[in-house]
Amino acid sequence: MSKSHYLGTTSHLALLAMVAALIVPSGTQAQEILDENIPVMEAAPVETSGEVKEMTVISERDRAGLLEQQPSDLLFGMKKPLLETPRSATFVSDQTLDAYGVTTVDDLAAVSPGTFTASFYGVEGALNVRGLLAETYFHGFKRIENRGTYQTPIGAASRVDILRGPPTANFGPGKVGGLLNLEPKTAKISEEAGYMTDISGEVTGTIGSYEKKNGTFETGIPLNFGDTAGGVYIYGELEDSESFYRGIEPEHQLLQSTAQFETLDGWTYGGGLMFYQSKGYVQTPGWNRVTQNLIDNGTYTTGTNSGLIDANGNGYIDAGELPPGGLTGAPECFGFCDVPLVYRQLDTGVGTTTLSPRDVYTSDLDFSDTTTMTLYADLIKGFTNGSELKFQLFYDSLDNERFVSYGFPADYEAYTIEGRVSYNFDVKVPDEPVTAAFNVGVSNRFYDATKKESFNYGGIALDRRDLSQGATATDQLGSPFMPGSGYTWDIDTKSKWNDIGIFAMMDLDIADTLLITGTGRYDVYSVDSEERGALCFCTGGSQSDDSDAFTYSGMIMYKGPYGVRPYLTYAETVALEFGQAGDISTSNIANGSYLSDGDLLEAGVKLEAFDGVLTGALSFYRQHRTVLDNVSGNVDETEGEGVELELRYLATKNLSFTFAGNAQKTKFLGSYDAFYYFTPETFGYNPEDYYGAALVGYSFSGIAGITGNSYYAGEIEDRRIPERVLSLFGTYTSDQYAWGHAGTTWGVRYVSETAGLAADPVKYPDYFVVQASAYADFNSWKLALNIDNLLDEEYFTPLQDLYGDVAVLPGKGREWRLTATYRF
Repeated sequence: MSKSHYLGTTSHLALLAMVAALIVPSGTQAQEILDENIPVMEAAPVETSGEVKEMTVISERDRAGLLEQQPSDLLFGMKKPLLETPRSATFVSDQTLDAYGVTTVDDLAAVSPGTFTASFYGVEGALNVRGLLAETYFHGFKRIENRGTYQTPIGAASRVDILRGPPTANFGPGKVGGLLNLEPKTAKISEEAGYMTDISGEVTGTIGSYEKKNGTFETGIPLNFGDTAGGVYIYGELEDSESFYRGIEPEHQLLQSTAQFETLDGWTYGGGLMFYQSKGYVQTPGWNRVTQNLIDNGTYTTGTNSGLIDANGNGYIDAGELPPGGLTGAPECFGFCDVPLVYRQLDTGVGTTTLSPRDVYTSDLDFSDTTTMTLYADLIKGFTNGSELKFQLFYDSLDNERFVSYGFPADYEAYTIEGRVSYNFDVKVPDEPVTAAFNVGVSNRFYDATKKESFNYGGIALDRRDLSQGATATDQLGSPFMPGSGYTWDIDTKSKWNDIGIFAMMDLDIADTLLITGTGRYDVYSVDSEERGALCFCTGGSQSDDSDAFTYSGMIMYKGPYGVRPYLTYAETVALEFGQAGDISTSNIANGSYLSDGDLLEAGVKLEAFDGVLTGALSFYRQHRTVLDNVSGNVDETEGEGVELELRYLATKNLSFTFAGNAQKTKFLGSYDAFYYFTPETFGYNPEDYYGAALVGYSFSGIAGITGNSYYAGEIEDRRIPERVLSLFGTYTSDQYAWGHAGTTWGVRYVSETAGLAADPVKYPDYFVVQASAYADFNSWKLALNIDNLLDEEYFTPLQDLYGDVAVLPGKGREWRLTATYRF
C-alpha cells in the first residue's frame, strides 16, 4: 500500500464498517464481532498501522491547510493528487488563503510560482500565469472573459487551483499558459467525513485602512431525508470601501448558494449559483508622463495645454470640440499627420513637483458597473464497479458598462451555456500490475457576446492631464453614455460561436511506479460575427466560418524512491482568439486567424519526502502561445521559457514554511504588430511639446527604423513581466489551550526589475514587500490582523497592454485590516 497522505487505512476500515452495518442486522452476534474488531473513524484515528500514524501526524502538522487532503477530479478529469500528476499545478485551500491574507487574484503570487500579474488598469480581474493572461474557471467551467472588468471574488471559494500550461481535455479547448479554477464552498466536508451534521457557519466583519468595510455571512445546513444525505451552503459578502488610490471607491455584493445530495443507490445531485454586483472598480492607468526621473526621484512634470477649449462649458470635450484628426499623432505621419503644436504643447503652469502614490489618473466621470450571474448543475451516477457517469450544465453571464475619462467607454453583454457528459471508469489488466483509468465525454459550449468600445476616434491622450491638479474639462472626453456629446461606438460587435467537442483521457498506472497519461480532444467550431461600429478599421458587415481542430497532450511520471517523481509533458493546443467580451472579431474570421496554435514542453520533478512533511515541485518549461491585440486585431506569437520551484514544509506541528519562486522570459517572435503608445523621449522629442497629445505606432515593430534599434525587428522581450519573482512565508500556530489558540504568518515577496517595451525604456527597480498577520482564536470568536506592505516599500507595476510605456501604477503603501469572526 502506498504511503500517501491522501489515502490511509482509516478510510478503508470506515468504508468496511459502513458496508457491514448495511448488511449485518444490529443486535446479532456477528454485529458484536464487527464492533469489537473494526475501529470507528474519529478525530484521532486508532493507531492500528504505521500509515495511520503518518496520516495523523500530517493532519496535526498541516494547520495552515497547505496540503491537498484528498484528490479531486476537477482539475485533471480523474481523481489524482497533484503530487502524482505530471503537470505543474498549485492547490490553495481556503485555510491558506486566510492565513496568508490572500484576498485578490494578484495576491496568489505569494503561494504559487509564475503568477505575477502586471496591472490591468488597477482592476484585479484575471491572473497572469507564465507571463500571459490566464483564463478563469468556476467548478471546472470557463467563465466569461474578465480583463480588468471587475475584481474576481475569491472569498466564496473552498479551494483555488492554478494550472500552468493548457487546460486538460475535459475542461475544453484553451491556450497554453495557465488557468485559475475556483471551487465553491459546499456542505460536504470531504469524501471521508461526508456532509455537515449540524447547522454551522460564521459571520465576519472587517475594518481597515482607507475606510475598509467588508462583511461576510456563511452557513451550512445539513438536509437528510430517507436514504439521502446532503446539505445546502450559503455565502454572502458585502464590500463598501475606499481604497489606497484616491477617487477609487469599490463596493460589491455577492451571494453564493450551493446544494448537494447523495443517495445510497449511487446518485449525486448538485448545483449552485453565484450572483455578483459591483461598482466603483474603475480602471486607472496610474501615473502618466512617465520618465526615469519620476521613478527614481519622484519628479513629475506639471503643466496644461490651453489650445483645446470646452466651448459649451459642459465639463468635458465633446466630439465636435476635438481638433481635426484628434489628439493622436504618429512619428513620420503613420496614417495621421502630427497634431498641431497648439493642441499638444504644455503652455500653462509648466514646472515640476512630486506626486503621492495615492494620486492616480481618476475622475468623477469614471465609472464601472458590473453584474454577473453564474449557475451550475451536476447529476452524477456512481456504479458499484467504481465507474462514474456525469451530466453537467453551466451558465455564466456578464453585464458591464464602464468609462475612463481619458476617452475609453465600453459596454459588454455576454453569456455562455455549456453542457458536458463524461464517463470515468477503470480497467485492471488481469494478472498484471497495470491499471488504466479513463475519462471520455462530449461537450457543447455556446457563447453570445456584444462588445461596444470607442478608441479609434483619435481623442485618447493620457499625458494631457496634470495629475498634480487632477481632472479638468479639457482633459476629460465624452462618450456615447453622454447624450449630445457627439460620440458614437467605434466598435459594435455582435458575436456568436459554438463549440462541440469530444474528448478522451487515459491514465495508465504500471506497478505503482510508472504513470503514463494521454489526452485528446476534437472540436468543431461555428463562428458568426457582425460589425456595426462607426469607425472600426476592420472587416465590416457579417462574417461566419466553420472549422475543426485537434488538441492533445502526453505525460509520463516515474515514482522513484524517497518520494522523488520526475515527469515530462508535451502538449499541442488550438484555441479561439477572444476579445475583451469573449467576442470574435469579423477581421479575424475573414482572415482565418480566429483559431491559433500553441505548444508546451515541460519537464520537472515532484517531491513527497519524509512521509509528506516536505512536498514540492520543480519544473522547466518552454511554450509558444499567441496574443490578440485588442485594437488592431492582429495575432502575435510569443515564446516563453522559465523555471519554477514550489516547496511546502511542515517543520513541526506548530511551524510551517512555503516557498514559491520562478525565473522566466517571455518574448514576441518576429514582428509585433500591436498598436502601441510611446513616450516623446523614445523619439528624442521634448516632452513638454507633446504631453498634450499622444504618440502611437500602428505596428510596434514598424518603429524600428525610427528608433534605430534593429533589435525590435527580431525578437522583443516583454519586460513588463519580471524575470524573477520569489516569495517565502512562515506560519506559526500555537497548541490548543483552554481559552483557544493563536498564530502568526510572516512573508516576504521579491520582484525583480521591470520596464517598458520600447528602446531604452523607463525601468522600474526591483523591490521587496513584507506581509504579516496574527490571530487569536477564542473558540467561537476569532480576531485577525493583517498588514500588507509592512515596511511601506515604494514600488511600481507596469501596465500589461498598449500603455505599458506611457503609464505605470504605483504600488499600494502600508495597509491594515482587522477582522472579527463569530462562529456558530
